[in-house]
Amino acid sequence: MAQARSAASAHTAPHVQVIAPAPLGATAIEALAARGITARSVAEPNVSDDVIAWALEAPPTVAAAAHLATACARAAAAGRPLCLCAPAPRGTGRPALERAAALAYLRAHGAALAHDVDAWLEAVVLLVRFGLPDGPRAAVIAPAGSWLEAQAAALAGEDVRPVAGTDEPTDVVLYDPALGPPPRSTPGLHVPVVARGELGDGSATLLGARAALGAVALLGRAAERIAVGLGPAPRTAAAELAVDQERLQRQLAKLAGTRIGDHETKVLLAAYGVPITRQAVATTPSAAVKLARRAGYPVEIKPWGHDLATEPAGCPVERNITSDALVRQAFASVLAAAGKGAADGNAVIVRETPPPGRDVLVHLLELPALGWTVVLDAPGAPGLAAAPAPLRLVDAEALAAHVVASRASDPEPDRSGLANVLRRASHLVVDLEERLASLELPRIVVGGRGARTLVVDAAATLR
Repeated sequence: MAQARSAASAHTAPHVQVIAPAPLGATAIEALAARGITARSVAEPNVSDDVIAWALEAPPTVAAAAHLATACARAAAAGRPLCLCAPAPRGTGRPALERAAALAYLRAHGAALAHDVDAWLEAVVLLVRFGLPDGPRAAVIAPAGSWLEAQAAALAGEDVRPVAGTDEPTDVVLYDPALGPPPRSTPGLHVPVVARGELGDGSATLLGARAALGAVALLGRAAERIAVGLGPAPRTAAAELAVDQERLQRQLAKLAGTRIGDHETKVLLAAYGVPITRQAVATTPSAAVKLARRAGYPVEIKPWGHDLATEPAGCPVERNITSDALVRQAFASVLAAAGKGAADGNAVIVRETPPPGRDVLVHLLELPALGWTVVLDAPGAPGLAAAPAPLRLVDAEALAAHVVASRASDPEPDRSGLANVLRRASHLVVDLEERLASLELPRIVVGGRGARTLVVDAAATLR
């Protein structure tokens, strides 16, 4: 069991550099001074032992993120992550996508990123007074019926346990100093927390359980990022994926034009070990029947072609096809719906019916100044999630964590399966960047835990 860490043994930084809009910056400096912490306003961070607290009025642009990442990486390398506060991006259009990517880029370069001002300020105090926690897992020691127990129970989640004292790993232990410190045998960094500032006795404490837990989470995740390395994964990590180079090169030799459709894109994905729907291309109704029998009814049929829209954008798909006669009927109907005639080749894709699960959309694109980026759009999530490519495992798992069960009775999503898909696809686009301009995965079905997670719809743009 890990030994308890105390404030006395933790690294402390004597000063804070604050970069923020005038009203917020002045308030932050005043609030820190009331806690006995010397803070000053600066225009740009100086190279020193100070903690840097930076607040933005809006999510950064990609250009601003590229500039700010240098300061983030420098602070992370010194073991004092830059505490950054920025509003979360809203919407799903291109501007929101770029802003989500910009924030992800900063997080990947070691920033302790907050969207809440209170958590941001408490993170600064935690870093100055107690040092950097090893990770985001927090436990709370509080007697039954206390304010701290009630707040912790309401906020309990994956990284938070209301009561410490088990053998589970713990990075930080929060406790009410009025009730005395926890036993020294309790593992983790011991940090006192009070409900409000006026309840403190002048010693180093955090204010409010919600803000304190938020501070632990954002600094702990920054610590984990620093431990595994800053920025995207090294390209050499693709060696772990056992890429089918022979299949890949055969498919690359066939590519032409500026866009490839679903089937050809999936061949590239399959070469990287990405799970895809079992499917094949049929040029006649009789061939489609044979493929449907091989796949096993029920099947789905969609038109084949490089110029077709994605399924969410309107590509026609016939589903729940259960007989040879329905296959022949669907062959004609999907081609007609797509406006395909004899001169277009009259080809369709016959595929297995995907397993049930949550549908998510993923963009893999190259952004100016930031490079290749993976952006996840998961229904029910508060916004877009992103990370620089190729993905480190920690980033792939963080993206997959945005997928939640849609109803309380649903099984937990197969997040590990989704992380595997995202990681492999991210290496594909970086390895093939001389040929690929972007990769779209408009429909990934994330099965329940223990079920299959696979790509159902895909398209790519060539350079």
